Amino acid sequence: MNASREVVVNMASKEESEELRKRTREVPSWAPGQPDYDPRLPYGPKVYLPRKKKPDPWWVTSIEVSVVIGVLLFFLYMYYYIDHLHFHVVHAYAYAGSSHAQHNLGHKYLKGHGTNKDEEKAMYWFREAAKNEHPHGAYNLVAGHIQGYKTDVEEHEIEPLLQMAADKGVDEAKKALKDLYPHKYS
Repeated sequence: MNASREVVVNMASKEESEELRKRTREVPSWAPGQPDYDPRLPYGPKVYLPRKKKPDPWWVTSIEVSVVIGVLLFFLYMYYYIDHLHFHVVHAYAYAGSSHAQHNLGHKYLKGHGTNKDEEKAMYWFREAAKNEHPHGAYNLVAGHIQGYKTDVEEHEIEPLLQMAADKGVDEAKKALKDLYPHKYS
């Protein structure tokens, strides 16, 4: 039961294999007999001479210098007036509706960092942060009302604002609820 197996191998003729080798072998364009070959040059290929770059026009150079000077002046401004810069950045974000920026802006107005001290504006921004459900903004609004700052907080708003702040993890709000409403939160 020895079955002999035949293996069929397709052998190419010698001419076909030479032609295949020529097709698969990559010949550089600068080799002898190729279009880029120049026998007068030491290594054979054509040498493409680089073109000299034209200088930039005066207006391009002046724009580049202006940008560099502007960046340097901006960094100088940042170094000496970082509070003012931070105030203006936070102010832009607060107007865009960021509750964290509104709360931070309220603190800047309350303490006078980067701007003049203004308790009414501080309470306004704490109110805006509380409207956007920022827990510390709600607590600071109530704390400002209790401390006597001019606010628009009504007496019936104090408990819900403190409750919202306490529910979101402000420990001072939990303590204030226990102190202000001992019969409810003990």
